[in-house]
Amino acid sequence: MLCLLCNALLLKFVIFPLLVAFGVKFLIKKLRGKIDPTNEIDISGKTVIVTGASDGIGKVTAEEFAVRGARVIMACRNVQKGEKCVEEIRSRTSNGQLIVMHLDLSKMSSVRKFVEEFAKNNADHQGLSILVNNAGLRNPVGVLNITEDGFEEVLGVNHLGHFLLTNLLLPHLEKAGRVDEAQPSRIVTVSSGAHRFGQLNWHDLNFRKTPFVDWKFPPKLYGNSKLANCLFNVELAKKLRLKKMNVTCYALCPGVVNTDSAKQYVDANPPPLPIRIVYRGIKFFMGKPLKEGTETTMYCSLSKYLTHHSGEMYRNCEFWDPSKRPKLSEEDAKLLWEESAKLVKLE
Repeated sequence: MLCLLCNALLLKFVIFPLLVAFGVKFLIKKLRGKIDPTNEIDISGKTVIVTGASDGIGKVTAEEFAVRGARVIMACRNVQKGEKCVEEIRSRTSNGQLIVMHLDLSKMSSVRKFVEEFAKNNADHQGLSILVNNAGLRNPVGVLNITEDGFEEVLGVNHLGHFLLTNLLLPHLEKAGRVDEAQPSRIVTVSSGAHRFGQLNWHDLNFRKTPFVDWKFPPKLYGNSKLANCLFNVELAKKLRLKKMNVTCYALCPGVVNTDSAKQYVDANPPPLPIRIVYRGIKFFMGKPLKEGTETTMYCSLSKYLTHHSGEMYRNCEFWDPSKRPKLSEEDAKLLWEESAKLVKLE
């Protein structure tokens, strides 16, 4: 009798909840969009830049481009780590080209030097076909660091560095766009659903005057930088249209991706227990392996469906309807562009 009772309790409180949990997880995965390799533009031999390509999503993104035959510039802060990534990728595919170049997005001097070297080393090529602004930094909750340029570090790396990089590379993107009018060059910026937690202080973006108080999870500075990514994409699309450049741009949320950096971040800076429990639950149900986490990046970079779209946001390989996320203000996008241009001394 006791054995039957134990079996009934085990079935009710352990086995059945586990079956339901894994069933929900499976259903969520099935409902996600997928890339369609048969509907991709041909990038064999074309030049692509991926920032933050020595780890996580960036590393897998670089490999996905190489598999498709692209000439991939892996822009990495740690060149040695980038070269080890090349060795790993080469153990799996011999397709494409993989070139490691140094880029430290926290230093505007490094961004300018990178573009100068790219221009010098790529004069014989038909411009830059795809720029993937992937590199990202997260700050511990409540911690504010300042770069040598005087920028709040997370905004500096995630937004300002990419803002300057993109603008300096526009002539090379335009050059590739002129090769085939039916095939615009593309700028893909990896943002996050965390942009909904962002709230930019227009009078003090870098918290040099405003007292910094942060107790939230995810941290305020990360949400601010991801909001900046989204607003940048909105204004960039407008400027590309005004200049009549054959270049398009997209922002995306890769989802909850199981990267080593994300795990280290949470483990090193554990939020309160209730938030940790919620986070673990979200990670279990929504978490993606690295390759799946790159799919929306590849969709925005290669899908033929997006050829004549620009300035929009995507997740799970599909359009992310603004009615289902925070609406981005065109006025804020314009103001952020103006403030960013002043900060990085964009001429």
